[in-house]
Amino acid sequence: MAQKKSSHANIYIYLLLFLAVFSVLISRLFYLQIINGKKYQTQSASNSLRLINLPTKRGDILDSNGKILATSVPIAAITFDTNAITADKETTIHNLAILLAPLKYDEKNILEIIDAANKKGIYGDIEIIKIPYDKSQGLEIIGKFYERAKYLPSATVNIIPTRYYPLGPILGNTIGYVGAISQEEYKGNEDLYTLTDTVGKLGVERSMEIFKKEGYTIKGLMGSKGTQAVEVDNQGRTVDLKSSENPSVPGDNVSLTIDIRLQKILDNEMDKQISLSKAANPQAGAGAAIVFNVNTGEILAMSSKPDLNPNDFLGGLSDAEVKYYLNNDKAPMLNKVIQVAYPPGSVFKMITALSGLHYSGLTADYEETCTGIWRNNIKCWAVHGTVNLTTAIAVSCNTYFQSFAEQTGIENISKTAMQFGLGVDTGFTDLKGVTKGFLPTKDSKAIYENNFKDGMIKKITEQTAKSIVEINQDNSLTSSSKKDQIDILEQEKDIAIAKYERYYQENKDWYIHDTDLVSIGQGLNNYSVLQLGEYISTLANGGTRYKPTLIKSMATADGKSVYTVKPIILNKVEMTEDEINTVKIGMKQVVTIGTARSIFSGSGLSVAGKTGTAETGRATDNKEYHGVFVGFSPVEKPEIAVAVVVEYAVHSSSTAAAVAKAVMNEYFSLEGK
Repeated sequence: MAQKKSSHANIYIYLLLFLAVFSVLISRLFYLQIINGKKYQTQSASNSLRLINLPTKRGDILDSNGKILATSVPIAAITFDTNAITADKETTIHNLAILLAPLKYDEKNILEIIDAANKKGIYGDIEIIKIPYDKSQGLEIIGKFYERAKYLPSATVNIIPTRYYPLGPILGNTIGYVGAISQEEYKGNEDLYTLTDTVGKLGVERSMEIFKKEGYTIKGLMGSKGTQAVEVDNQGRTVDLKSSENPSVPGDNVSLTIDIRLQKILDNEMDKQISLSKAANPQAGAGAAIVFNVNTGEILAMSSKPDLNPNDFLGGLSDAEVKYYLNNDKAPMLNKVIQVAYPPGSVFKMITALSGLHYSGLTADYEETCTGIWRNNIKCWAVHGTVNLTTAIAVSCNTYFQSFAEQTGIENISKTAMQFGLGVDTGFTDLKGVTKGFLPTKDSKAIYENNFKDGMIKKITEQTAKSIVEINQDNSLTSSSKKDQIDILEQEKDIAIAKYERYYQENKDWYIHDTDLVSIGQGLNNYSVLQLGEYISTLANGGTRYKPTLIKSMATADGKSVYTVKPIILNKVEMTEDEINTVKIGMKQVVTIGTARSIFSGSGLSVAGKTGTAETGRATDNKEYHGVFVGFSPVEKPEIAVAVVVEYAVHSSSTAAAVAKAVMNEYFSLEGK
């Protein structure tokens, strides 16, 4: 009996132990699944670690005195998570449209933005809109976003640095702008960018995006992105941030050689003279100018007109802006200082003069009598009588320089021009898309005429083929009628092609007439304003051609210098000091007694210059010319050189000279400040 009781007692003990263990297990299960179920569900096997890029601040662009030309300001970006559940996405889109209604957004707009991103292969967080939250409307909208956050479960607000150009269009074409990366830009650079990145598109923003220089390790404006590990759930939502072991590094700040005080004067005077010209001739409305430090090659100011405002490109172009930038025959997207080649007109005459003095034994005492017309029926703009070299420069006598050129020859003229940077590589690498211009020589003329012929023949052939297709597709015509019309087209094509073949044969060789035209800056002569500035700087300093520079230095965000540009000599001309000084005397007389006297009279400036009236390629009976001026100051010890082209200038070269005068006045007024 006692044994039986003992057996029952053991059973009770085991039962109590079992119940205790079971209770513990039940309690733990309740804790895990009921109390902390949500937490551990998120940390389930479906969770994963993801490495995300941390944004970086783009470097600033500054002028030579530290004035900010481009910077990054905080912008609130509202993003939409396409990985959220359908119900959350629908709720978010509906309420986001209500929130953004003051900015003209509706559900359709939002869906279009999401769809466009998806087509580019972008999923997850998609940017819907950027809002400057330092402005009243931006603050109000972002404030309401946070108030209504529970009704916007698939949207977030990120504060990101966004580009801003405080001076708007001033130097806009040179600074450039940033925009969303294209598929072409992304391809091959997947290790540097994502499809949501912003990159430099034009100007310094583009050329200094990533800086590579032998012997230097420099980031450039872009900077270096950091990375951070995050834990995400099976719907792609971030549930935990891990430590940031690789922080982002801001881009380097780039200082330019530009003095923005001088730049403003240059821009204002260009605007003034272009406005006056446009009032007289609707064809006007464009031009370019540059200011050099003649002793270093530094570019102190450069202006391309019409303006480009980089801020216009930050949020997408409006219809009016698309028309202005993309459907404008004045091409504001081009930097006309470096990308457009102009006929130089009479500012080329110093090249002819130096060529004759150095290579042909001619002297400043050589005289020619101008009767108003030279052989081959090339007219001079006036009857100058008997003149020597310096007087011929002062009054810009075509006859004199044609006589000079025929004695020195095109080979020597071309050789001289190249030494001064005309028709050759300028050495300028701080911006992309620099033209070499066109220097006429016997060989280059033959190539030019052949390319012209081939281009015209290709155009004629393509147009004929297009017309034949249209005829064959015209069901109103009979087969016989189609054949007759096609035969006529083929005959007309053959006649037109034969015409250009004959033209080529007649024009491919070099004639004395070509030399005459080149000597006075006409004919096939075409050079950029950058080249004209480089040429006149080289002449001003006595014959040293420096590499043009726009980038002055670079420093890290905390001010540590990482790169400084030093003057680089490209070449020295073969002309002697006496030969160069002889030409300078003539250039000084241009300002004191010659073609620019009316502009500089009473200014008190010490200036040597040369005016140019360049044919536009249109009928000269209309008297439509580009106004050109090149000059330097002071004459005795040159510091700056200026080159200006005003298209279809109302007062021809005087218009361009007025721009140079305003710049020189400003430069010397700043010297003591």
